[in-house]
Amino acid sequence: MLQIAAIQALLNESLTQIPSVLVDPSNFITDQREPVEGATHNEPQLPSLFLYLLNQFSKAIINQFIQECGGQPKTADPIGVVTAMIYSNKAYLWRGKSLIDILMAKFRVACPVVFGYRGSEKTEQGRARLGWKRESSGWISEQLHINQMKGLAVGYASIALRDFSKSPNTNPWPPSKYWTSLAKIVNTPPTEISNTQCVVLRSMLEHYEERFMNFYGTAAIAALRKALVEFPAKAPEKSPGAFALLGLSEVLKLNAGIEL
Repeated sequence: MLQIAAIQALLNESLTQIPSVLVDPSNFITDQREPVEGATHNEPQLPSLFLYLLNQFSKAIINQFIQECGGQPKTADPIGVVTAMIYSNKAYLWRGKSLIDILMAKFRVACPVVFGYRGSEKTEQGRARLGWKRESSGWISEQLHINQMKGLAVGYASIALRDFSKSPNTNPWPPSKYWTSLAKIVNTPPTEISNTQCVVLRSMLEHYEERFMNFYGTAAIAALRKALVEFPAKAPEKSPGAFALLGLSEVLKLNAGIEL
């Protein structure tokens, strides 16, 4: 909680105490917004320092998911809590809505698969579309790529599957966004399925199946069957990621009694 307090103190100072050039926030979001009655910030511009700090905060979130959560997926949830708290805070909304698009723009670059991007891991262009990173010497190793995708995918789930039912604030990236991401992956034509997609899908679901079912009930069971049974079954190449999805369906059967 000390970390959250420190972040909030910096953001508050940038809004009220430290002067900076005013800029139009609409350059950093995907929707057009009009003033909303009762909103804290309805003005056409916000301090550039405030937006810069949100940008730096978002970079740190992405880096933490990449560095920490691939090998230790359970460390993603506290990061998701901090992210949701900052981006849902009414003092940091613009015209009544969150500025979380700043974070999601970075997510789209780091893990395009959750936004429906597809590609072949056997081509340069395909790897780029899947978010496979390059170093000066060429593409990073497959193991490093897979580890990064795991961390980002579980991180995405930790943000999107938060329960705001008892909060006075609005969820900045609600579960419907998670559902959309899941649907975009599982509806991939069989010939375009990649190992990266399978890895991302598994990491989005593992540790978050119960929360997903709490939000969507029987519809979640149907979605889990599609993701963990039907999707890997239709993949033309049975990659390690595809086998891992099938394995997760067996884990759910053993540990939670969920028959898919």
